[in-house]
Amino acid sequence: MEIKQKGCVVTGAGSGIGRGIALALADAGASGIIIADVQLERAEAVCVEIEAKGGVARPFRCDVRQSQSVERLADFAWDTLGHVEILCNNAGVIATGPGFDTTDEDLRWQFEVNVYGVFNGCRVFGRRFLSNGTKAWICNTASHHAVGTPTAGVATYVATKHAVLGFADAFRLEYGESIGFSVLCPGIINTELWDAGRNRPEELGNAFKGSEQNHAALEAYGMSPEFVGNLVAQGIKTEEFFIWTHPYSIELIEKRYLEGVESIRRQWPDGPLPIHKRTPGKV
Repeated sequence: MEIKQKGCVVTGAGSGIGRGIALALADAGASGIIIADVQLERAEAVCVEIEAKGGVARPFRCDVRQSQSVERLADFAWDTLGHVEILCNNAGVIATGPGFDTTDEDLRWQFEVNVYGVFNGCRVFGRRFLSNGTKAWICNTASHHAVGTPTAGVATYVATKHAVLGFADAFRLEYGESIGFSVLCPGIINTELWDAGRNRPEELGNAFKGSEQNHAALEAYGMSPEFVGNLVAQGIKTEEFFIWTHPYSIELIEKRYLEGVESIRRQWPDGPLPIHKRTPGKV
């Protein structure tokens, strides 16, 4: 899908991947971009960057956990830009640790932002895209762990990213004739994700803080968010469903799906059943 002269909205755009996506969309010729973030001052700073290069950007404070806040974001976007064709649901948080030690508060926080936030964006903007009847695109940020095998210590985070992929997979079947969908599946990116606890609501208790090892790994091996942003812009242009940041993700994917294939072959060694007998036990 062509980005030039399109109205765009990016959530979680005050830093990290969201900022990188916003900068790339501006470079690709977007007519205007709404920089949505729960921290308004960060959104404002990104707008300054974009406008310094001749682009058009406006900040908006949005809490994607709340559907009413996302509705206000959509109202602001159409009122400000006149039209919107591209939405990037990028806001996300993480809390790590042994899975069985996950608190109710950690679970709720991650699912509200990573799952409810993506769903709220898809539903609110998707309905308007359908009503307008023009070609539109939605890109949801997941993780390469949404498709491949996860690493230890991120069980709840990975579960949320599986949900993000599930939404996009189902939505493209239901609405694919009118709305295109992409799923960004990043590997290690040098962002402030480990510091996402700075935005954690007070009612959910102490903020999660990433360890020194977390930060060191990101600085040593993390891809730049600006590079990721360019990958997203290119993926939207070429209408890719999966957008990958790291070629090594293929190893995770092969491991996961080969496990599935091999287990089916063990359990059903005679191979696929004829079409009329594909429900075992049925005549």
